[in-house]
Amino acid sequence: MAATEGYGARWMTFLRVEHVDLARKAYETTREQLQPKAGASNHHPLSDESGNPWHQVFEDEPLVREIKTDLDRLYPQGNEMFFQERPELMGILRNVLFVWCKQHPAVSYRQGMHDLVAVLLYAVGGDGEFAEHDVYILFSAIMTSMEPLYTVHRAPVDDTPTPVAPDAEESLFRASAPTKSATPRSPLQTLCQFIQNDLLAKHDPQLACHLQTVAVLPETYCLRWTRLLLAREFLLDDALRVWDAMFAQSFEVSATTPAVGFPLLPYLCVAILIHFSPSLRASDNTGCLQLLMRPAELNAAEIVDSALLLSNPFREASHPDMDLVEFGPGSLGVVLTTAKAPFENRLAVRDFKPTAAGRPGQAEASGSVRIGDLVESVNGVKVYGMTTDDIRKHVALLPRPLVISFLHVTDSIPGEDELDDPPSLSGPLPDFLPGEQCYAHVETSMYQPVFHPPSGSCASHYITGRLFLTNYRCAFVATAGAFAWEMPVLSIASIVAEASIVEPSADLFATSAPTVGLVCKDTQSVRFTFRNHAEYTRMFKCLTVLAYPASLTDAFCFVYRPLVLPSHVLAPFDIRRDYERVGLLRGRFRCIDQAYLLCDTYPRYLVVPAAMPDTKLQVAAAFRSSRRLPAVSWQHPINHAVICRSSQPLVGLKSARCAEDEDLVRLLCAPENPHAVAAYQSYRYVIMDARGQLAAAGNKAMGKGTESTTNYRGAKVVFMNMDNIHAIRNAAQALAAAFDPLSDDNFLAKVEASGWLKHVRLVLRGSWELAEYVHGGVSVLTHCSDGWDRTSQMVSLAELMLDPFYRTLEGFQVLVEKEWCSFGHQFGLRCGHARSDIANEQRSPIFLLWLDCVWQILRQFPTEFELNEAGLLMLADHVYSCKFGNFLFDSEKARLECFKHHAAADVWTELHGQRAKFVNADFAPQRTLLFPSTTWKNIKLWKGYFARFDPTFVPPVPKMQSY
Repeated sequence: MAATEGYGARWMTFLRVEHVDLARKAYETTREQLQPKAGASNHHPLSDESGNPWHQVFEDEPLVREIKTDLDRLYPQGNEMFFQERPELMGILRNVLFVWCKQHPAVSYRQGMHDLVAVLLYAVGGDGEFAEHDVYILFSAIMTSMEPLYTVHRAPVDDTPTPVAPDAEESLFRASAPTKSATPRSPLQTLCQFIQNDLLAKHDPQLACHLQTVAVLPETYCLRWTRLLLAREFLLDDALRVWDAMFAQSFEVSATTPAVGFPLLPYLCVAILIHFSPSLRASDNTGCLQLLMRPAELNAAEIVDSALLLSNPFREASHPDMDLVEFGPGSLGVVLTTAKAPFENRLAVRDFKPTAAGRPGQAEASGSVRIGDLVESVNGVKVYGMTTDDIRKHVALLPRPLVISFLHVTDSIPGEDELDDPPSLSGPLPDFLPGEQCYAHVETSMYQPVFHPPSGSCASHYITGRLFLTNYRCAFVATAGAFAWEMPVLSIASIVAEASIVEPSADLFATSAPTVGLVCKDTQSVRFTFRNHAEYTRMFKCLTVLAYPASLTDAFCFVYRPLVLPSHVLAPFDIRRDYERVGLLRGRFRCIDQAYLLCDTYPRYLVVPAAMPDTKLQVAAAFRSSRRLPAVSWQHPINHAVICRSSQPLVGLKSARCAEDEDLVRLLCAPENPHAVAAYQSYRYVIMDARGQLAAAGNKAMGKGTESTTNYRGAKVVFMNMDNIHAIRNAAQALAAAFDPLSDDNFLAKVEASGWLKHVRLVLRGSWELAEYVHGGVSVLTHCSDGWDRTSQMVSLAELMLDPFYRTLEGFQVLVEKEWCSFGHQFGLRCGHARSDIANEQRSPIFLLWLDCVWQILRQFPTEFELNEAGLLMLADHVYSCKFGNFLFDSEKARLECFKHHAAADVWTELHGQRAKFVNADFAPQRTLLFPSTTWKNIKLWKGYFARFDPTFVPPVPKMQSY
């Protein structure tokens, strides 16, 4: 077997191997020392005498066996029997691996090393006198860079004991160990993550997003690719060409490449991914893994050329008919079209597009782009076969600056008679979202009152345009002008036919055309008129089907697939991380995995007293409405007072009591050191009932009620007089009615009479009192009736006042997910998701009321919140839209069970992805505590939400929406 095209000698140079003769002698000496010879025959294998060479033989036996096992499985692609039929080559492989592993005991032998040595031996040739020596020298040089990828990375062992129930025989729920901070990644994991989540995202972001969406972990395929230097992905002769290019580039150290492996290796991996991009993007998780783990035959020359171009897009600058242009943020300033023959599957520059100020765009200003040029590559990725829509999405996701190469050709632009684009609708179209499908569209007129400030009156006005109905929204686009309107179909509260509309005036409509009115959950009311009854009937039926689907799994969040870079995807929420952050996983508490058996509307992981057996927890849960037993939510970092939440106890008219519940409350709320409470206080902890005393007493007739200080020793019971969901719903409806643009009578009186601001003040005041108790060192148990409405409002607002972390963007996400989503606010029932029963008594804007309270605090402390008003409005809109899965269903359990089978888009990923829009530019936190004023003078109407659709305000209230 002769050396293959001189690769061995060339690689010695590329890998900077010096003094080859000395290295050969050193290898031969080392090999002789490590392999015992005839001397072993003079000793008994079982003798214990010192210096017995058999000891070393036995010690090396596992290593020799492991190497032999892998070599017996060496069947290179396309040359399966090349080594197996040549015993002398197998001996060389065995010797090289054995000597290297003995010289590097910290690494020793790792699976896959035999593939590397096999390629080296194939390149060097096995016939030369120093073939074995040279293979060892090259392998040692390669492993200088590759050794970190073969080193076993062991996570540090944590021996912190996990609190458990006091009596093992009474333990029913698994203890949830504290969540640890992310284990540091090994160099191999770091390289794999870099290839898919960083490098691929910079060159083919749509593929990177797809692999993230279908949950393809980079380690599943990149581990083999990187460890084996792609040896198994190519035929042996092709692998030599790939390695030759890789080693030739080894002296070029890229600042963006991890300091392990070879600089070109990540780009080779990305080139393979891009090569299979169309097939991968059309496959699910299984299909992607099958393709990546067993790829079809690859053209080595194409992959190498692609990798070299990816690593340095400016390589194309040497082409005589090509120019490269670097584009910064903003529009590229070009209009592209499909090129004509002989440039099929290519895109050509059809025209230049000026900036909004009328100046030349980036392409034209560069002076290097001409009309008729072909787009060759973007950031080193060839763009053959792309449509104009494909490249628009592709470029929109790429970070700037980006480099585009243009090939100068002539006669590439088709004439008007050569265009074969399908006919399009006349007029503008809405920008459809990924996963959005248009089911119907029709020409219509939308009623839009025009305000005349001097007279204070509104004139009737209709805007003609086209109404589009999709699986996500109804969107109206005006025929002329920039007017547009949209509303998610699941944010429609009711659809009113013409006969049901009450005319506010006789001349409201200029015609008697069929009319449909939409009453929306965000306070809007709109009307559309149609040309004939057939169009009206079709759109009415389509709207009804879309707004009230048979199943909530038809919601848009389950098909919406925004293109989010993997690096922007947030880790799933884990309530235990917040428990650990506030110190609840230490000391007198323990975290249990109740698996929704103790209470199916609570989070899976609950913090309970370490001294409370699980059997007693079950008894205590049975004594609370909906089994929502007292559980800890937050702990003060200094005085260790806690905020606990629950539902009302089942005391009834006979004033029943439960010793287990009393013990649970005492263990949760009684301070560790009774002397920590001020001496003048007659109580040790507070039970805060959000209801009024009469309302609580009225619940006794239904077998419920509130706690008694006689039974709950050391407790002080206070009532916050907050109204129930029915009063909140009525107040919201009355307030929305006050913003009717056709009526200005007694506006301020209507706002006051609605009672909305009174409810805002009561929630703020109750939350402030809760926070003040806890800040003073007094633990508080708070509840309302079932503990998922007023309780969520008070607990989350109090934590917002006490903990600066919750005022950051990340912390606000944790707060909402913990106190609202995980602790079981009934979003589905309160928001009426996919339900046509608008009169349902269980509907109520509880979460909106809480957001209004947050806005009141934000207004009083404008520099203390990272989230701005636009972010609050975004959440207020999407709690109804069902564009995201966070606010679906009535409990964490129901959501997670659904998400096991139907992946849903995440609102926080979108919010973080648009930080520039939703982050407070004045954010400069200085306070730990925020105690807002709750006097009437400082409770303001949230015009940004309630007045944004009323055209009669001067100046107009910005119509901030994020649909």
